[in-house]
Amino acid sequence: MKKLFLLLMMAAAMSTTFAFKVEKTTLTGYIGDAMCAAKGKANSADHAACAAKCIKGGAAAVLVVGDKVYSIANQKKVIKFAGKKVTVEGTVTDDSIDVSSITEAK
Repeated sequence: MKKLFLLLMMAAAMSTTFAFKVEKTTLTGYIGDAMCAAKGKANSADHAACAAKCIKGGAAAVLVVGDKVYSIANQKKVIKFAGKKVTVEGTVTDDSIDVSSITEAK
């Protein structure tokens, strides 16, 4: 019985390990705040002042690429780009990105 339990636990651990999709990628979008991004308002340069104010006030920064919103694993790297259009390189896991580099896009 112990062997069966151990086998089932190993199978469950392996299935959760492979459930996450991880890929390195380059994305271009806007650094917005989570609250406005959820409402669909953080995907343009018109939102720059509001995003900067909200992020400075403690809101989480997110990357908005079209209709897709990515949470950002390492917030400190992106704060100075609040409201700006950027190109981000990093590792995407589901709906989150771990930013390895960020530059302002033109």
